Amino acid sequence: MHCTMTATTQLRYRLHPQAAHRKVAGEVFVVTGDRAFHRMQTATAIALFDALGQAEAGATAAELVAALRQQFDVNKVMAENDVADFIETLVTRQLAVPVHPPRTAADCPSPADPQAEVTP
Repeated sequence: MHCTMTATTQLRYRLHPQAAHRKVAGEVFVVTGDRAFHRMQTATAIALFDALGQAEAGATAAELVAALRQQFDVNKVMAENDVADFIETLVTRQLAVPVHPPRTAADCPSPADPQAEVTP
């Protein structure tokens, strides 16, 4: 039996391993595994894409918000909304993937817990 992931771990994201990207003349060009071509032109999108690419273990939305606010004069609510939209777009278009952290004993419910979720 394997336990399911609890909601206490904050999801991290990283660039999709099957996507190739290159920065040319201040723009980012990405080709995904399905051979779709994507172009990022705005400074904020490029900054977020760079931050995501530099985070070895992936980056959380909160970390991307902090990176955005450090580089640009943007309030927290706007940065959170922009990052949420950005992540959703990247995942939908196969430019990024969620990183599931390894499970630990703390992530697993007690075997005596009658409401524990388990998968066979």
